[in-house]
Amino acid sequence: MTVAAWKQFLDDESSWPAASRTTEHAIVRDTTSATTFVKRKRMSPEERHLQIMRAAVKIIAIKGFWGMSLQDIADEIGITEAALYHYISSKNELLNMVLAEGYDTPEADEYNAVTATVTDTDGHHGYCLPRYCTNVVLYNLQRPEMVQLFSMLNGEALNPAHPAHQFFIGRHLRNWEKVGSMNWILPDGYDEERLYHVYTLAMSAMDGLQYRWLADHSVNLLEEWIAFSDEIFPESVWRGFRDPAEYDAAAMPCLTPFTLQAREALAAE
Repeated sequence: MTVAAWKQFLDDESSWPAASRTTEHAIVRDTTSATTFVKRKRMSPEERHLQIMRAAVKIIAIKGFWGMSLQDIADEIGITEAALYHYISSKNELLNMVLAEGYDTPEADEYNAVTATVTDTDGHHGYCLPRYCTNVVLYNLQRPEMVQLFSMLNGEALNPAHPAHQFFIGRHLRNWEKVGSMNWILPDGYDEERLYHVYTLAMSAMDGLQYRWLADHSVNLLEEWIAFSDEIFPESVWRGFRDPAEYDAAAMPCLTPFTLQAREALAAE
């Protein structure tokens, strides 16, 4: 059963970018055509840097890294390729810029975590993993072009010769280091290994669903994810741990015994 607090998200499709909304047509989703650039010759270095990065996101999302040229970027923002070299030295540097500044950002981390946080009557904080995962989907709905960029590069980077190969091969474990250190509240029976498995299952399901969403404009990403979430985090096991709105202060006045850290400490005694 869908978490009651999530139903409002399904009713909020009008606030999503047009490229993220659902249509009745099963056609490839166009995430890039709405991105246009003011072709000004004079900009501050910071403005030009941001413009170049946004243009790179658009072009790589369409053509991939192998198909993109620096001339493509220059044409998109209305400068010469020679002028572009004042800001970057190579395609690889441009790709590194996009990966470092465009996708796994502190802003995304904060968005995913803040509304997944629950605070008990003693002021202890914990995180709800199902809501955290749903927040990842909600954040990505606001940046469909980035989802296409990620999906394009993730496929290309299976080639060991690709400059982003190590980035994508190691990305899941890097993210797990961050996620695994968070103070999750969990149902009985979850240790670190099982938490890693359910997190890996959720992220893998999400990646696959995003590919289908990009390929079919009639797919509602959030609706499909919530259905997936009901399977990955079944109500019979996860009720009370899915969303901060489910927190019952009478039943769990203190969250500490329900955290992974507390269970590991108890097991070590």
